[in-house]
Amino acid sequence: MGNDDVEELMAAAAKLRKESEEAEIAMGRTPTTTSTTSPPPPPKKLSFTEATTLLDSIDVSSTTSLAALPTFSNSPFPLVPFPVPLKTLSSRTSGMLTGDSLGVGGSDDVSLDDFKYATIGVTVVSSILAVLSGVVLPNNTGATLTYLFAVIPILWIGIGSSAPGILASIIETARSTKEDQSTKRSRVTAHEAAHLLVGYMVGMPVKQYSVEDGEPRVEFGVPTGRELSYEDVSRISVVAMAGSAGELAADFEVAKGGEGDLLTLQSAMSSCSEFIGAAKQQDMTRWGALTSWGIIQGNKEIFENVRKGMEEGKGIKELIATIEAGQN
Repeated sequence: MGNDDVEELMAAAAKLRKESEEAEIAMGRTPTTTSTTSPPPPPKKLSFTEATTLLDSIDVSSTTSLAALPTFSNSPFPLVPFPVPLKTLSSRTSGMLTGDSLGVGGSDDVSLDDFKYATIGVTVVSSILAVLSGVVLPNNTGATLTYLFAVIPILWIGIGSSAPGILASIIETARSTKEDQSTKRSRVTAHEAAHLLVGYMVGMPVKQYSVEDGEPRVEFGVPTGRELSYEDVSRISVVAMAGSAGELAADFEVAKGGEGDLLTLQSAMSSCSEFIGAAKQQDMTRWGALTSWGIIQGNKEIFENVRKGMEEGKGIKELIATIEAGQN
């Protein structure tokens, strides 16, 4: 077919379209067009100053308030869990994420037996100290200390029920080899920066954070007063695994801070309104690790800026503004 034939066909098609439009107008209809509707423009990116100004006027722990911020309200990461075998997890992360590197496949994990023996140890030591206080010390002082030592096992069990991650960190710290302070702080800030970045990117409002020794953490606003939905648990899975992924993204060979995160995730899965069996729990955990890794790698510069901000002790609003602006 020659160029002349093509031009004739195009002219004939244009004539038919015009006649069709004229006929529709004659019948009182709006003519249809074949033009493609342009996609909506991407959300406007705020500058650091704009984000800071807006954050100063809202409650950052409120999902409704944070909806005014484009990154929070337009998260590009759909949370649709799918089966992720260990081999797939490793291959899709160039071998960076494995059971061993995530700290979930080796002998150094904090197990239920560790909690059992730690609880027994705390109870025995507290009991001995309580008895000795009552026998050795003067009446008032001895009675006070006896009462305090008797309460310690109760507090230990209470914390283990509501925040097992804290006890896991204590146990892990007690038995782990010591890192120098700068290396340890670098690991902690990488871990917590990943939690904060990923949690914010998947739509979880951030209340506060700490990178101090003893209790490094990021606190999110999570649903209360009801069972967790499958979507809630999916989101928690991604955020829980982000800490270990963040350590690996910061070039640590093995993640060391994920034991408490796994216990928190297991607790969330047990509280889900939809039953999540053992095999599905493992799949969701690996999927959470893979998804969080993708978010961190796709926002590596922001991750490093948030990490740096934590090292400098910046406030939570400054860190959120850093994420929104994608800059220091």
